[in-house]
Parts: sequence; C-alpha cells; structure tokens
Amino acid sequence: MTTVLNPRSTGFVSTPAIESVTQRAFRYLQSGFAVHLRGPAGCGKTTLAMHLAYLLSNPLMLIFGDDQFTSSDLIGNNTGYSRKKIVDNYIHSVVKLEDQVQQNWVDSRLTLACREGLTLVYDDFNRSRPEANNVLLAALEEKLLALPISNGNTSYVKVHPNFRAIFTSNPEEYSGIHSTQDALADRMITINMPEPDELTMQEIIVQKLEITRENAGLIVQIVRNFRKRTEAENSSSLRSCIMIAKISKEHDLTIAPDNEDFRQLCGDVLLSKVGLSYHESTAILWGLFNELMLVNVVKSPTNLAPKNGQAKMGQPRR
Repeated sequence: MTTVLNPRSTGFVSTPAIESVTQRAFRYLQSGFAVHLRGPAGCGKTTLAMHLAYLLSNPLMLIFGDDQFTSSDLIGNNTGYSRKKIVDNYIHSVVKLEDQVQQNWVDSRLTLACREGLTLVYDDFNRSRPEANNVLLAALEEKLLALPISNGNTSYVKVHPNFRAIFTSNPEEYSGIHSTQDALADRMITINMPEPDELTMQEIIVQKLEITRENAGLIVQIVRNFRKRTEAENSSSLRSCIMIAKISKEHDLTIAPDNEDFRQLCGDVLLSKVGLSYHESTAILWGLFNELMLVNVVKSPTNLAPKNGQAKMGQPRR
C-alpha cells in the first residue's frame, strides 16, 4: 500500500541565504518546472525539498533512490490475478460456462502522483540507474506517463496539472551515484546548494536546539576548521554540528575546548569522517582545541587582572 504524506514545515530555519534559494525554487515550481537540488550530503537538500512541498500545499509522495530500482518500481506492475467464472443455467438443459483470468495492475508512487496531482520528492534520485528513471522523461515534458499493461498493450496516464516534481542528488563522485542522463537533466532546473555559510549553520543550531549563540559559534568554528585542515570538504559540516550540539545540550556537557567530555565527543563525531589516519586526525583536532584555549586565555579579562597580593606589571608593591 502506497502512503501519501501531508508535508509539514515544523522546525524549518530560514536565513537570508536559505530564503534566496527557497524563493527561486518555489518560483520555478509554480511555473510547472521540475526542480533539482544538488549539493554535498548534509547541506539541507531534503529539508528544503520538504519545505517546498509544504509551500505548494499539495499532498506529498516521497521516493528514495535505489540502485536496484527498475521502471516498475516507479510506475507499478502487474501483481497477482483475478478470476471471474460465470455459470449460466437459465435453460436447464443447457449449461454455459465463462471463465476469465486477468492480471491485476497496481500503481506505484510515480503513477499515483501523476494521476492525483501530488508533489513528488525524489530523494537521491541519481542512486537509481538511469534506465529506471527514463519513465520520467515523458512525464516531465509531454505530461504523459506510459504504463505497460498485460498482453503487450500500453496505456497512457495524463499527468495532472497540479503535479510537481522535486529532485535531490549528491555529486557524482560520491559512492553509489550514477550519472544523470542529459535528457532528464534538460527537463529540470538545477540549483547548486553549497555547504551553508557560518551564519546559517549557527542560526540552525540555535533555533533547533535552543543553545546560546556563543556555544553554537564555537561548535561551528571547531567543525569547520577541523574539516578544512583535514581537507574533508566533500560533505557538509552541518550534521556533525547538530550531533555535537544535541548531545552536549541533552547531557549538560560544558561546551568548551578545555572540557574533557566535550573534547571526546568532538573526537567521536569527527575523527571517523576524514581520510587521514587516526593519529594524524587526532593530533589536528587536539591542536585545534589547544589553539582555542590560548585564544580564550588572551581574551579573558580575568586572566589579565592582577591577583590579590600581586602588583600590576611596572608597579611596585605597596
């Protein structure tokens, strides 16, 4: 049974950078074109796609790309048989038998979305093989969906005027990703989504987890600088920031570079996501913590004030 969702926008965080992308994508969807959100893992493509579906105010059909998909997984297939038997004995001396057996066609997600005018969100669509996605070509351009019915016949579904399609994908250098056929890419408008800027990441953490901006800024600074120094920039830092902030808040960990529990948390979240050896990445992360501790010592006014019984530099004791 296919489930239709009612999209919600609870918890969506909007900043000037996000709002700009949202307005552009929503404008294209209103004009009837498919939108393709492309960017590194964790940059917010799926969240934005769900928010756009909410703005369209149509029920949502969600599909996740899969290397094992075939066209029938998108449009449907003949499933099972139905049998109809008629015995006509109206004249007692004559018996008429009629026995019919036919296959049952069951619509899949794409067909149902096209029939009913739903919003289709096809997440990581380029994880599916290009030949499986060929059925989208006519649906997006000619607004017709061809269905292979039994006995070699073909039936056509006229795409509902309210049907809209939103696609998301990761860069092709990611593992398990297939190249998008040119014909399909030509039928959609592609918006490149880079990693959110530092302000956007801080705002997302503050609004989602309700921590202070100072703590959010420190977490973002640690994660972004660590990824930059280890050259692990193929994926977004946002997910790592949210993990660290959520665990720190729920378990009352002090968000500070000199707190041992916080340092271990950052290590568990970050060290496995880089291509360097464990010892190399650990040295880089601990070096980053030490730098931040030195900066805090310099900035802290308490460390600059003289202690009781100590004279200021250049002043004699009384």
